Amino acid sequence: MDIFVLKGILYVLILAYASFCDIKTKTIPDKVHIVIIIVALINLNSLNSIIGLLLVPIPFFTTALIKNGGIGGGDVKFMGANGFFLGLKGGLVGSFLGLIIAITVNKIYYKIRNKDINISFPLAPYLSVGCFLTYLLF
Repeated sequence: MDIFVLKGILYVLILAYASFCDIKTKTIPDKVHIVIIIVALINLNSLNSIIGLLLVPIPFFTTALIKNGGIGGGDVKFMGANGFFLGLKGGLVGSFLGLIIAITVNKIYYKIRNKDINISFPLAPYLSVGCFLTYLLF
């Protein structure tokens, strides 16, 4: 089996688990971040991964500080691990795609349901889709 395929299968399983946990409990277990980093060690580009780990979560961390309760620490750590897995460019593209999907889907959902747009929602499912699509594209 090709390393890209094996790594992708492991990655999608981890992302699915993180999404499930976030939907059910609005938390992402720390073991998710650790396992993403472990899987990232397969065929690692170390410099790009370290830069991704350090820089990709910065917008999420900044938002968490500015807007209390908007983004949790689990989302920040989740994107740090995904930045390590995808590298800087992939991590930024993945977060951008995930956020665009989240905003679009929730805006439509809340409009149809006639709910307040400011209600919090689990972010990991959307970030997971964005990150996995980025993995497939890059």
